[in-house]
Amino acid sequence: MNSAEWSSKKEVAAANRRFYQAFERQDLEAMRTAWLDHPEVRCVHPGSEMIVGTGRVLASWAAVIRGSQGIRFDLTDLSVQVSGDSAWVCGIEEIRVQSQEGERLSSAAVTNLFVRSGGEWKLLLHHASPISRRIFPEAV
Repeated sequence: MNSAEWSSKKEVAAANRRFYQAFERQDLEAMRTAWLDHPEVRCVHPGSEMIVGTGRVLASWAAVIRGSQGIRFDLTDLSVQVSGDSAWVCGIEEIRVQSQEGERLSSAAVTNLFVRSGGEWKLLLHHASPISRRIFPEAV
């Protein structure tokens, strides 16, 4: 891997961290800056339908944040790939949500698709699928 590819991977990993930090801080303005402003932006929350369009996606994040008193992520098995001005991060979200009913734990397989726009990496797609069980053993 050359230095430009390594630098791009580091930039994408940092953009991915900023997205999760905005979510954990419940910072809607930081969440807005993480996303590309485009009608084809898409988001699939665990167990939810696909949400299309920047306004609808950001409204969905506002609703998620309103419904929790706190959320924390442990991200594992992360893989960052870059191809030109597109990049994707795949991994596992271990999610801890605080609500009036107490703490809920869940896991989701996640893919975050980024595009480079104006020199910055912006989210185009966040897709998180709930994991109810692991099919394959840890080591194959």
